[in-house]
Amino acid sequence: MNFAILNLMKGTILVTDNLFIFPEHEAKLREAGYEIERLDKPEATEEELIEAVKGKVGYILGGIERVTDKVIEAGNELKVVAFTGADATHFVPGMHAAAKRGVAVTTTPGANAYAVAEYTLSVILAMTRNIFELSRTGDKTFQTTKSLRELTVGIVGMGHIGQLMAKHLTALGCKRVLYSNRTIKEDIEKETGIEYASLDEVLNQSDVVTLHVSKAVGEGFIDAEELTKMKDGTLLVNCGFMGGVNRDALLSELQNGRLRAAEDGPKDERFESLPLSTWYCSNAHTAYNTHEANKVASDMAVESLLNILETGNDQYKIT
Repeated sequence: MNFAILNLMKGTILVTDNLFIFPEHEAKLREAGYEIERLDKPEATEEELIEAVKGKVGYILGGIERVTDKVIEAGNELKVVAFTGADATHFVPGMHAAAKRGVAVTTTPGANAYAVAEYTLSVILAMTRNIFELSRTGDKTFQTTKSLRELTVGIVGMGHIGQLMAKHLTALGCKRVLYSNRTIKEDIEKETGIEYASLDEVLNQSDVVTLHVSKAVGEGFIDAEELTKMKDGTLLVNCGFMGGVNRDALLSELQNGRLRAAEDGPKDERFESLPLSTWYCSNAHTAYNTHEANKVASDMAVESLLNILETGNDQYKIT
């Protein structure tokens, strides 16, 4: 054993799951003087994390595990938790404990924005043209459908994904694009020609409503009252925060045939009897999952982790 090399090591980094952090990222971490320990599980338990985080100076959260107060407290040498996503509050409930102990938490905002926007657009087109029932998965052989050129699409939330959706929709010649957001985005309005509107206006004027809000809006952001504001036949698409829509209220609207919806998982067996033209759902969250998006998130997470360990600061540090 080369003890000289061991003495030069700056510490060990814990990496969970195997979706993120490619060999090139491991090489970068080792070149910077860090060892790597992988916990190859997508959803490690609290007990497993408590054991795994001991003695680690950094932790790249690549799975869907929850980093609780107890996990943070077990990290006796922990300096940074690098989350490979944008909304860390759900995955790091121990955020306040981390702040108290001086453990930085970083995120990768925008890393999967293109992937989610691309998937959302695919779902909108598939549902608009009723691809599922007009193919092997359905039983229809002929149906005249609407085109995007005939439709008004409302975007709720104008962050990274919402802005990409605005660009995609206008590039495809969508008849009209409205958006609702906490702030008016004059730059994207000028670039694309989209129009700002209140949430109520977006809901009652749009043929398609696509949600791109964070968990900060709270559970049931679109509830029974909001759903009633939508026109008959409106397609509601949610490829983001699933809790943003009250699913009990949505199911009622879908069962009576007034609305249609498409969601990016997880599946809900109560919806399974609905026709394909009324409801689409992926088997699990998949909109974010492209090779490019995973690589960008890995690039950002590793860069942020090294910045924190070497300088104590990073532009994506949230605690």
